[in-house]
Amino acid sequence: MEAVRGWLAQARRPLLLFHEDDIWRIDVVSVPQAPKASSVPKAAAARPFQNPSPLNTSEAEASADHRIAEQTNAPMRLLIIEDDRTAADYLVKAFREVGHVAEHAADGEDGLAQALHGQFDVLIVDRMLPKLDGLTVIGTLRAKNIHTPALILSALGQVDDRVKGLRAGGDDYLAKPYSFAELLARIEVLARRGGGRSEEMTYRVGDLVLDRLSHSVTRGTEELTLQPREFRLLEYLMKHAGQVVTRTMLLENVWDYHFDPQTNVIDVHISRLRSKIDKGFAQPLLHTIRGAGYMVRDNK
Repeated sequence: MEAVRGWLAQARRPLLLFHEDDIWRIDVVSVPQAPKASSVPKAAAARPFQNPSPLNTSEAEASADHRIAEQTNAPMRLLIIEDDRTAADYLVKAFREVGHVAEHAADGEDGLAQALHGQFDVLIVDRMLPKLDGLTVIGTLRAKNIHTPALILSALGQVDDRVKGLRAGGDDYLAKPYSFAELLARIEVLARRGGGRSEEMTYRVGDLVLDRLSHSVTRGTEELTLQPREFRLLEYLMKHAGQVVTRTMLLENVWDYHFDPQTNVIDVHISRLRSKIDKGFAQPLLHTIRGAGYMVRDNK
């Protein structure tokens, strides 16, 4: 930039400077004798501005996205339901690079299954999907009282299309092509507005369902009877389904202990809980991770 300023000062000609999304373009106007191309610093060369597609992000936009990501609070867990493999791979990689956890479903049926049984902060749903279209996926989730925020991505961007998507249960609608920076910002807003997974009233892992409002637990068609501490233990494990939960995490969040009481209280309750939610069922859901802790997951 110092070389550019020196050349501009020496030229003393009228200039117009434009700033477009962190890309500076310098246009020299009313120049009777422009200097030779070889004498103009490369940084000052005029270049047209192009809005990058989501699959061809410019260095400037990528840099801006990382600056935005640095201001993000907690990492989010996202489910991307998209049948275009190239677009899906791009989004998974982009979200992971800015610190979030992104999972992918390639069709509507798989996406619905993951959204029903997993715990996600936000769903990113393509509208035109094989097996089940995106609006049907979202409508089915809403009918089952699952209100995970959902953003619809679609090449159908007319007003009627957006209205139909929002009325089907979508929380936001973004037309293709789009900027990843805008998508990221919209996802962050939805996560804040929805309160993320911690605000969900129902947790599901496989055929195990915990309803926080009715304080009930069912597996398949069988209703399970849990003691208050067992319910709280299962609630915390299901909230973090698919993740290792350490003994320290359980002591602090289930027993409100901020020290190790040097007892086998966790082992006793885990054993009792396992006998109630897994005994008599072909597929165990509560797993002990040796040397690490415990995890609730569906191995199907």
